[in-house]
Amino acid sequence: MLVKKGSEITYLENYRKGNIKPGLGIGNDLDNYLRLKQAQLNIILGHDNVGKSYFFSYYMLSHALINDKKFCIWSGENTSGQIMRDLIQMYCGNYFKKLAIEQIRSAHNFLSQSFTFVDNTKLYKPEDLFLIFESENADVCFIDPYTGLDRKMTYEGNYEFLNNARQFCNTTKKTLYISTHPTSESGRAGNLYPEKHEWNGHLKAPLKAHCEGGKSFLNRCDDMFTIHRLVAHQTMKYETMINIEKIKDRETGGQITELNTPLLFNFNNGLGFTTQGIDNLKDYRIKTSQTRIK
Repeated sequence: MLVKKGSEITYLENYRKGNIKPGLGIGNDLDNYLRLKQAQLNIILGHDNVGKSYFFSYYMLSHALINDKKFCIWSGENTSGQIMRDLIQMYCGNYFKKLAIEQIRSAHNFLSQSFTFVDNTKLYKPEDLFLIFESENADVCFIDPYTGLDRKMTYEGNYEFLNNARQFCNTTKKTLYISTHPTSESGRAGNLYPEKHEWNGHLKAPLKAHCEGGKSFLNRCDDMFTIHRLVAHQTMKYETMINIEKIKDRETGGQITELNTPLLFNFNNGLGFTTQGIDNLKDYRIKTSQTRIK
C-alpha cells in the first residue's frame, strides 16, 4: 500500500515551525543524550553482572514518577518481587529492610499502577510476548534479556525478531527496550584497559559491534546504549558508565557520547542513582501517603 500523496505536509509544516516535541527526560544530564520517545525500538548492551537491569529499573522509575509513564516488563533473570523491591527502595529513598510494612504496602500499591510484569516461569516465543505486551495498558515494554527468549538462534532469526519488534512498535505506538549481552570476544584480554591506563586490567565496556547476534541489532534499532561498571575496582565499582552509541533522530533530542567519556551515575547506596550531584527523584519520592488512580 502506498502512502497517500501529501500526507507528509503536516509533519513538514510542524518541523518548519519548530513544533516537533522532544522526547521525555528525567531531570539530569542524561537528558542531553537520551530521551524516551514514542514507538521506538531501543537496544541496551552490557556485560553480565554490571547492573544493567538495576540501572534500567531506575530509568523506568524516573519516567514513571516524572512523566507518568507505564511499563510492562518481562525479565528472564529477575522475579517481579526482586524488581519491585528495588523500585520501592529507590522510590522511598530508604533501605528496604528499614521500611515499615505499611510503607512497603503503600509504595507497592502506588508503583503497581505504573508497573506490570509478565510471568517469567514460562519460556516465551517473541510473538507470544508481543501479544501480551499489546494487550497491556503500557507505554513502554522491556525485554530483559533477548537471549532468554525461545527464539531462532541464527542471523536470519535475529532479523526476523527485529523486524517483528519494529512492526510491533509501529502498529501499537508503544516503545520497546531490549536488553542483550555482548559476544564472548568482548570479555577477553584484548578488551582490557592497557597497562599504563589508570584502570589497568579492568574490562572495558563492550563496543556496539560486540552485540551478540551481530550488527543487525544496531542496524534495526532507533537508539542504542551500553551500561558498564568496573565491578572489581575499589572505588569505580560504585559508578555506572553509560555510553550512548546510536541516536537515530537527534531532532527530538539525544546525541552520542564522546569517545572514552561515558556518563557516570553513582550507585548512591542503592537509593536511586545520582549524577553530577543531582538526585532527580528527591522531589518525587513518597511522602506520607500517595494514590494515583486514573
